Order: sequence, then C-alpha cells, then structure tokens
Amino acid sequence: MLNIKIKLADPLIFPVNNFLIYIGQIPDEKAVTGDELPDSAKLALIESGIISEDEKIEYYYSEGILSFVDYGNLFTDIRVISYEVDQESDSRYVYYAHYRDISDIKFKKSDSLLDDSVIEVYENGDLSFFLVVSNKGNLDEVFYKKLVQVWKSKKEESRWLRT
Repeated sequence: MLNIKIKLADPLIFPVNNFLIYIGQIPDEKAVTGDELPDSAKLALIESGIISEDEKIEYYYSEGILSFVDYGNLFTDIRVISYEVDQESDSRYVYYAHYRDISDIKFKKSDSLLDDSVIEVYENGDLSFFLVVSNKGNLDEVFYKKLVQVWKSKKEESRWLRT
C-alpha cells in the first residue's frame, strides 16, 4: 500500500488548490461577486436553505476551506446573510437581516493578512450579527462599499414603497 503524506507547504498543494477553486469545487480564499461564484456553489446554497432560488447574490465570501455551505457571508438583492455549522451538533445557523430592518452597517478593517475584516450589521441600533471577509486584495473594502450601496438603495426603495 502506498502511503503519501502531504504537508501544507508541499509545492503540489497550491496548484491543486488553485485548480479546485478554478473549477468551482472549493471556495475561493477571497471575496467574489455573485457572477464569479460557480453555479454549483449557488445550487449548494439553495439546497442547504441558505438562500432562495429567487435571490441574486451580490457578493460572497466563505471562511470554509472545503465547502461552500459550512461557513459563509454574503449579501443578495434581498438581504444580508451569515451562516455557520456547529461542528459538535452538525447544526447550521443562518443569521440574516432584510435591508429595510438594518439600522447601520460598520466596517472594521483588519491590518493583518492572517485575520479577516469584520462587518457589523445592526438592527434597531443593536448589533444583530457580523460578517467576516478576507482582506486579500482589499476586496473586503469593495465588499463593504457595495453592501452599503445596496443597503441604502434598498432602504430608499422600501421607503418610497411605504408612502
């Protein structure tokens, strides 16, 4: 029997990892637009009950290494979502807020390449939940700015619909 040990620093790991990201089998290590997210990932999010079929993903980031549905943060045209799987109970927790219910969104930029940036989502002035986004390529800032743009647009839209 052949026994092969792979070290994280093994030069073969990086090309394989990049290939798996390219073909959509594992999450990218940076934030991506909904258009960049593989269809297989979108289907997995729908089948897992994280998003509905009629939601359009604007931006997505997964903390997960091997799965799109274990840990993730995204926003759609309808709401902001963060989800995680409790490894002990194997239960999935999905936190979300519709744009009309969000009172504030705050950004805490990470200066470390090892730590993700944090985006706090507030409802009625209270912290409701947070998103984590990799700061790779400063895409955390792009993610945050687009989120705020969509939130303000949807909030304004819902204000006009109520009057």
